[in-house]
Amino acid sequence: MAYFNNPYYPNYNYQQNYQQSNNGFVPIANEEAARSCPIQRGSSVTFRDENLPYIYIKTLGFGQLDSPVFEKYRLVKETSQNAQVQAIEDKSDALPIYVTKSEFEALKEDVEKLRKELGDE
Repeated sequence: MAYFNNPYYPNYNYQQNYQQSNNGFVPIANEEAARSCPIQRGSSVTFRDENLPYIYIKTLGFGQLDSPVFEKYRLVKETSQNAQVQAIEDKSDALPIYVTKSEFEALKEDVEKLRKELGDE
């Protein structure tokens, strides 16, 4: 590529790093460096922030008028216990909230008592 050893591209060393990367993640100093790093047309590069728990994915299409798409993901380490608790919380949020008949009857009695006290009946 024409970007190697070009003094006008301050992140040219990252270009060399991601071409030599074996694990699919390119280590990078920060988000701004990932955003400014040039990539080839028709490719996608995954950057791993060395200082923060983020992964950045930069993709560029084949078209001459295509502009890069930049995505940012936060890494969260989950233990099996945390994952189970989160799954239970997610399920409880999705369930509708119902009142049992006995709870409804107790509330109904309380409302009737309040009405009698206020003289609404």
